[in-house]
Amino acid sequence: MSDKSVDCSIRGGLVVRGSGITREDIAVKDGRIVADADGYGDSDVGRVIDASGLYVMPGIVDAHNHPENADRIETFSLSAAFGGVTTVVPFVRNRRRYGVEGTVTDMIEEFMDEAARTSYLDYGIHAILLGDDDVEDQVPRMMSMGVISFKMYMTYPRRGMMMPDERMLKAMELAAQDGGIAMVHAENGYCIDYLVEKSIEAGHTGREHYAPTQPRILEIEAANRAATYAQVTGCPLYIVHLSAREMLGVLERFRGADMNLFGETCPQYLDLTNQAMLDHGALAKIGPPLREREDNEAMWRGLSSGLIDTIASDFCGYEKSQKALGGEGEGSIFDAAFGGNWVEQMLCVAFQEGVNAGRITLPRLVQVMCENPAKIFGLYPKKGSLDPGADADIVLFDPSLEHVLSAEEQHCIADYTMFEGKRVVGKPVLTMQRGEILVENGIMRGRMGQAEYLPGNPSLAAYAPGGHGVS
Repeated sequence: MSDKSVDCSIRGGLVVRGSGITREDIAVKDGRIVADADGYGDSDVGRVIDASGLYVMPGIVDAHNHPENADRIETFSLSAAFGGVTTVVPFVRNRRRYGVEGTVTDMIEEFMDEAARTSYLDYGIHAILLGDDDVEDQVPRMMSMGVISFKMYMTYPRRGMMMPDERMLKAMELAAQDGGIAMVHAENGYCIDYLVEKSIEAGHTGREHYAPTQPRILEIEAANRAATYAQVTGCPLYIVHLSAREMLGVLERFRGADMNLFGETCPQYLDLTNQAMLDHGALAKIGPPLREREDNEAMWRGLSSGLIDTIASDFCGYEKSQKALGGEGEGSIFDAAFGGNWVEQMLCVAFQEGVNAGRITLPRLVQVMCENPAKIFGLYPKKGSLDPGADADIVLFDPSLEHVLSAEEQHCIADYTMFEGKRVVGKPVLTMQRGEILVENGIMRGRMGQAEYLPGNPSLAAYAPGGHGVS
């Protein structure tokens, strides 16, 4: 091929960006998208991919996941790639409560070594700050490593995970000084523990008693408190896995104060309700809990209106045997593990319940699953974009392909899904990362260990002065 040639040309598809849908070719050279894609003839192209009848989308950026249980980064990233994800941003924390010595930065270095060997997908990193972390030392060190986002739990005090308020304020202050962003799991942990203890004392430990111990008001209280702290310290704030309908009012109120506030929800909070807990027990236990249909609809309204900025998976890959301890069939639901595996079904569920159901447009789906997470965490326009110069992270999506979601079809170690039996129309059929095909026609063609670490760039973040912003 000549110097004017390209490695790949994707032709005949409808190209979807947050700004709209166009019919155009996409050309790829040396792992990046190039300009003037229509100007290359067959003799100038290494491979022509026919995308007729397909949507051509940026690769999904999953900015919330925990590959630390049965599924670690190898099998998590494998499953994510089959779901149209090309970039993941996992959480890493100290593991002292499990008897593993070391700081958060030590754990980040270990994770980077593991991901360099085994991940199929490019990855950034979020840090989790716990109450026993030395934030004065750790936050600046992590910022220098390209870890610019710091999650803190406002719940789980008895699990040793809650960040005390005074330490949260200090962490926010330090993050703001260096251009970082705070993230919070917003639930009032003391109130939850109080309600759980009362439920246990009364002998109410079955699955039907889980949701009443984690009421919506506790998510609202914690979110208001976190947003207040963020406003006081001048720190950008990202609230993870929104679930309660009243959260839309919280976002609206504090954005009116002209602060950098971002909200995320997840496929489980868009489609599942507490009925899944009543039907399946521990397998459906997550925090915040699955709520009701009114809450699902509120999350969709938030996404459509722009109050909620992103959809992410909150993947925790457990096997049934790990999840069911104490909560399935016998024992206490309060002893069961939190979390579920949602990443491989995420795009299909969002497309079915969002686009096919008329709740959001396809360009809005691309904004909340591709562009916005990349912008918020300083990865845009390298990731989340189909514009010239961006990494050629591309998903071909067949909007007419009807299929049924099932654990048997997923590619992680986790051996169940709460979306079992859900019939959807639309499926990713090709996933490309930096110009290399990862998944095509249901076959993994990529190799683990080819992934790149993506340090967050505070100057490119949506909240930075002159940053990209979000739509």
